[in-house]
Amino acid sequence: MNIPITPLDAWIARRLEDETPGGGYSAETLRPVDRNNLETAQERALRILVRHAAANAPFYRKCLRGLEDAPLRELPFTFPSDLAGAESRFLTVSQSAIRRVITLTTSGTTSPAKRLHFTAEDLNATEEFFFRGMTTFTPPGSTVGVLMGGTGPDGIGGLLERALRRMNCSVHVFPLRESPVETAARMDEVRPLVMVGLPARTVAITTLSRHAPAIVLLSGDMAPPSLRRRIEERWGCRVFVHYGLTESGWGCAVECAAREGCHVRELDLLSEIVDENGNTLPPGEWGEVTLTTLTRLSMPLIRYRTGDEGRILPGRCSCGSVLRRLEVRGRLPRRRSGGEPLRLYDVEEVLWRFPQVQDFSLFLSEGDHDRASDALFLELVISEKGEGIADDVVRSLQPLPGMPRHIVVTQKRCSVPEHREAKRNWKTRSSFSGVGESGKS
Repeated sequence: MNIPITPLDAWIARRLEDETPGGGYSAETLRPVDRNNLETAQERALRILVRHAAANAPFYRKCLRGLEDAPLRELPFTFPSDLAGAESRFLTVSQSAIRRVITLTTSGTTSPAKRLHFTAEDLNATEEFFFRGMTTFTPPGSTVGVLMGGTGPDGIGGLLERALRRMNCSVHVFPLRESPVETAARMDEVRPLVMVGLPARTVAITTLSRHAPAIVLLSGDMAPPSLRRRIEERWGCRVFVHYGLTESGWGCAVECAAREGCHVRELDLLSEIVDENGNTLPPGEWGEVTLTTLTRLSMPLIRYRTGDEGRILPGRCSCGSVLRRLEVRGRLPRRRSGGEPLRLYDVEEVLWRFPQVQDFSLFLSEGDHDRASDALFLELVISEKGEGIADDVVRSLQPLPGMPRHIVVTQKRCSVPEHREAKRNWKTRSSFSGVGESGKS
């Protein structure tokens, strides 16, 4: 089978040749990226970024002093806590140049919010990446449904809409405030060939819509294999994955037709994988995804620790591209004192294998004195045929590394999936005691 090379390859090759990308959709002669030229360009961009940040961003002025020519591995890390409540220390432009501000709060904490600032140039760069990435699986003139947040002109949905209209696509953005029933009904009306959506929300729509798109792109949250399979089996479609976060300007990396990891937009972002001590890991090893925003000079982030667990895949993709490929599981494992780390990704992978499970919430409780009183509280939303699966769920979860001794399952029957928060994360409860090896209620 001849797998087409990722369209990001031709785009980056053109930029390496200092050519101006076209303003609309056109068939391009594929020019494979020369890895040596790419790395030379990355190094040049890194030097410009570091000098610019050291001269203009108060946060970096001190910590980068004397490191303007240092290799990447010798530069200091930037942490989410550095950003919290201190965005002005990262800005290198005046507030009048800012077009979009995004506020990110951490669920369940009183920490100051992170505020990310974007200029029109930053947003246009994201739109360009969305345009190039979407050509991977979107024929010109297609009908596309977008089930993402940010439906305003400069939000994720709005930028996707602008990018897709350059391909003469008919774009329908479904607001997340709609109920899944309303979204499914509108889907049946517009009948999109391609659907872009949040993973769990897209799963909910598969149970309600009569129309099935041929292609689905998942973004914005974890998409374990069992979730992807469920969507493919219910809709008979092909599922692709995009990885990005607000700090990266939303767009970061997207799968090609080979679906062997997400190709990184390497002229805009430098990606590393580091261990908990900050040591850079070789391709194939799992660690924390760390990003440097090479071309976003308005609010540079250098060696930003994302809190996501991933790895750079070794070797070349089957499509033939030499661009780096990221595989991301989701948030870093939850480390409990004296025990193995527990991955939310692993728990999701198990739960989506149960066809009766429509959604769920997870709560962790850590004992005050010892790990024997740790517990996982699991609230399942199940279909009409989901009664009696609690014991099976507990048995499937127990072997996972880092799983607490106690697993407490509650079930709620719901014929229609409910609206919920866009991105799943651990929630916490107070200490737990009083059940046996595993429990359900």
